[in-house]
Amino acid sequence: MVLIFQVFLSRSLESAKKSAEFTQSSVFSSYEEVITNSDVIIISTNDNSIPEVVNNLSQYKETLKEKTFAHLSGALNLEVLNPLKDENNFIMVMHPIQTCPSVSSALELLPKSYFTLEGDEKAVEIGKEIVNKISGKYIVLNNIVRPLYHAACVVASNYLVALSKFSLLLLKESGFPFENYPDALISLMEGTLKNIKEKGTTDALTGPIARGDVNTVKLHLENIKDPSLEELYKSLGKLTLEIAYEKGSFNNEKYFELEGILNGGKSNNSHTKEI
Repeated sequence: MVLIFQVFLSRSLESAKKSAEFTQSSVFSSYEEVITNSDVIIISTNDNSIPEVVNNLSQYKETLKEKTFAHLSGALNLEVLNPLKDENNFIMVMHPIQTCPSVSSALELLPKSYFTLEGDEKAVEIGKEIVNKISGKYIVLNNIVRPLYHAACVVASNYLVALSKFSLLLLKESGFPFENYPDALISLMEGTLKNIKEKGTTDALTGPIARGDVNTVKLHLENIKDPSLEELYKSLGKLTLEIAYEKGSFNNEKYFELEGILNGGKSNNSHTKEI
């Protein structure tokens, strides 16, 4: 069983004090103190700083006995922790599939979220207990391509923000008074996410491409005046077209007609799409 209490070490003493006060725990001023007083050490810095922290921790070989080390990066492999691993120590990656821009959002969202765990068996067992303690859910991974896994998380989170910005730019170009109604599209986005959750990505797709509505897609492209927005619309449209075809929304002829429009009049109709 893991008895969880927190101690904090940070570049900023004020930051460490704030975190410790919030969790009713302790602040330390050196790596040696943290190592001596901890069984599980979680590195929660930005990705670029993780090797530096690992190097600093590895300077205390004599105290690194029976410890478990983890980092929270989605993109970095387990091997970045190898300088801390030996027959007495254990390492893992514990990545939350969640966005937490503030402490309050973390408290609200992390208990509903998945954590991916990868590493030594003993470390992963400890990771499971930690996730269970905060009422989260865990997925144990093994030898995945972490940069691609993390790219998927980035697309689902950061690029969703970019997609929202894209839609607002189109609203602005249309003359819609979006400054007065900044939340006009939020319910639409929430409804779409609900459909994805309930039906899956393919069956959640609606709209003109899913209906094979060629004229509507043409109208969209004819009225987008910004070339960069037009190209983005086409790129997303092509991916949407693949999803619609997978869904079985239309036949090959309609597929190639829409593909031609999204390719600027050029369709690769020499092959047959397979669902």
